[in-house]
Amino acid sequence: MQNQYQSLIAIAFAMLLQACSQQVDTAKVEANVTKAEADGQKKIIDAQAKLDQVVAQSNKELISMQADAKKDAANDPNAATPAVGADMTKARTNAEIKIAGAQYDVDTAKAKAAEEVAEARCELQLGDANKACVASAKASYESAEATAKAKRDAPHPTQ
Repeated sequence: MQNQYQSLIAIAFAMLLQACSQQVDTAKVEANVTKAEADGQKKIIDAQAKLDQVVAQSNKELISMQADAKKDAANDPNAATPAVGADMTKARTNAEIKIAGAQYDVDTAKAKAAEEVAEARCELQLGDANKACVASAKASYESAEATAKAKRDAPHPTQ
């Protein structure tokens, strides 16, 4: 009888140790979440800055092209303008493609940042709940990335 009692105590003690070892350090998780948020914000800001540069450069090129066309037209009123129109259309299309690519980078940076924060928060959960949480974060990222790709690859009408 005493052996059974000692075995029961040993099992209870082992279960207690296991439960203690599975506890989540919430302070560490919160630190990881904060770090993921900061890293994500930095990636988003960098991507947004790149987008802003692409937009500014594209606008500069288009305005410069328009100014050159006006200057040429003023200097030679008999000059043919259809080539300028075709060049402008091509330049606008190229600008839209560059801008769409930079916007894609912003969108994927936002999606990746959200995924990393979600995964850091998943650390609060154990076992199957953690696995499900991480899978959900990954699925959300993949969905957002697919949406960003579709947006990037969509035809862009010229103005």
